[in-house]
Amino acid sequence: MLAWLGMPAHALITVLMSIGGAAAAIVLTTVLIRILLVPVGYAQYRADQRRAALFERVAELQKRHRHNKARLDNELTALYRAEGGGLARGCLPMLVQIPVFASLYQAFLSPTLGAHTLLGVPLGAYLLPLEPAHLAVFAGAIVLLAAIGYASSRVARQPLTGIARALPYASVLSVAFLPLAATLYIVTTTAWTVAQTVVFRHLLA
Repeated sequence: MLAWLGMPAHALITVLMSIGGAAAAIVLTTVLIRILLVPVGYAQYRADQRRAALFERVAELQKRHRHNKARLDNELTALYRAEGGGLARGCLPMLVQIPVFASLYQAFLSPTLGAHTLLGVPLGAYLLPLEPAHLAVFAGAIVLLAAIGYASSRVARQPLTGIARALPYASVLSVAFLPLAATLYIVTTTAWTVAQTVVFRHLLA
């Protein structure tokens, strides 16, 4: 299935490479795919908002009935029964996107694409083992992902606490294990996710 889904991505990358180079093709292909998935992303955003609202209601009930466990259990059971179907449907947009992003990621790992370069660094190169010639390019990617992670934490609906505060920066760690081509994809798609969230929130305000 991933191979079948990856065929249009490979074709699009090939066309864009002939126009603006391999690195630009990765960025533009990612953006075009994300544009096509905007309706799915919107559905996912709405589902995330409903889930966050549910957690707020759960926290409110726990606070209100903290001294009456039986009443709390009854209230939570009724709440989950009322919202359970919606939460289950809210998982569908995420499940739809997973194979698309996985096939796109696989397309960026192709040896043909990896032979091209960005600022002299092969797109198939890895950060480790560390090479001075690669350091500036990968360091730039790390800075961008850290900035995107900070922006993601700022647009979160609720203040992040505990280990959740580190989650927006998890993509920074991926730079140590991914080739440059896949790193460009991660930078582009995470930046799109943050920007898309801001736009959706503004439209629904």
